[in-house]
Amino acid sequence: MKKSVPIIAFLSVGLWATVMFCPAGTTEDPAAQTGFQLLDRLVGTIVKAVGSGSGSADLDQNILLLAKELKSAREAKRVDDLFAVRYSRLLSAVRQAAIKDPEGLFWPMYRDNMVNFIEERTGQVPDWKDLLFMVNDHGGSGVGLGAISDAVMSEVVSLHIHLENLAKRPDILKSYLEKGMKDAGMGK
Repeated sequence: MKKSVPIIAFLSVGLWATVMFCPAGTTEDPAAQTGFQLLDRLVGTIVKAVGSGSGSADLDQNILLLAKELKSAREAKRVDDLFAVRYSRLLSAVRQAAIKDPEGLFWPMYRDNMVNFIEERTGQVPDWKDLLFMVNDHGGSGVGLGAISDAVMSEVVSLHIHLENLAKRPDILKSYLEKGMKDAGMGK
């Protein structure tokens, strides 16, 4: 029983901290929230770049603008930190996928990150040779976007769900902690 007192205290402090410091959701229209707007603009940017074949330069500029907006939104606390980190990573993956690298010079610097991103978001380890073929820009500009499209859209959906459930997060965490304490025989 002596061991359970520190555990109960730890869980209680953790629960209190989560409830107190988790950002509360807003009641405003979800489409008007900054995070949803950033997701919409990213998807629009990618679709436009792929559809028009405008090249990686336009996409690169738009990704940089989104990164600047994300930074401003994060500093103004219009997006939570978890969203900001994951969205920033998403922007990085899209930018890397759009890089023209016919000689494969940059590939060693970002291949592990790209493979890990694809595996984490799709559950499938991509074939290195297929990825390198796309990185070498066979088939035109932005072919790398095709290689990561499933992973990108999976992360977009995941971030959307994150934003929708942000206000519910403390209650969800509380229910798990209470169930865990009950299952461990420490509950009421």
